[in-house]
Amino acid sequence: KPWGANVPGAVNYVIGGWQIATIGDWRSGLWFTPGASLYEFGDPRLDPDQRVELTFNGRRQRLWFRGYFDPTLATNVTGGNLEALVPVDRSQRVLHPLGPNFNGLIPLQLANGTIRNTPIGELVNYSQRAYILGPGAWNLDLSVYKNFKIRERSEVRFSADFFNFFNHPNDLPPNGTTGLQDLSRQANNPRTIQLSLRIDW
Repeated sequence: KPWGANVPGAVNYVIGGWQIATIGDWRSGLWFTPGASLYEFGDPRLDPDQRVELTFNGRRQRLWFRGYFDPTLATNVTGGNLEALVPVDRSQRVLHPLGPNFNGLIPLQLANGTIRNTPIGELVNYSQRAYILGPGAWNLDLSVYKNFKIRERSEVRFSADFFNFFNHPNDLPPNGTTGLQDLSRQANNPRTIQLSLRIDW
């Protein structure tokens, strides 16, 4: 026997006939490459349990991969030893620019014996491409609606639409140079509720 089958007509007019519709998506994450000015001297990837959290530039962040930044500027580090992942010594970092000054300039000796700092650029970057997987994301939208009969040929449709129904924040991708993921912001919008009435006659 259907639930609410014996309720009075006025009550059934309010609580009966509602319909629900949903649409959602789930993404495992996008593959990306660190900044073109950085060269690999090891594997910068981190397992999820290796990703420390820290405060950097006034924002709470997560180290997604071993990037290139000054770890002494970080505070409130939790979950591991940051300087073991991103050493203070720039030459010991897994990712860093080439050149003695870490600025992408290589001293080359010309035919006349003079030394010239020459930009390498990204034309000879031997690093792999698109090998780090970014954060995944998911979302669910939900609609609740009902048609109210007014007259024989007239009705009103009421709809309540909930975008990002669970108010779930999706994480931003990490910065391609520092490897830091900003945890103070989200990639999607917070829950938005839209109410609408439509009259058909």
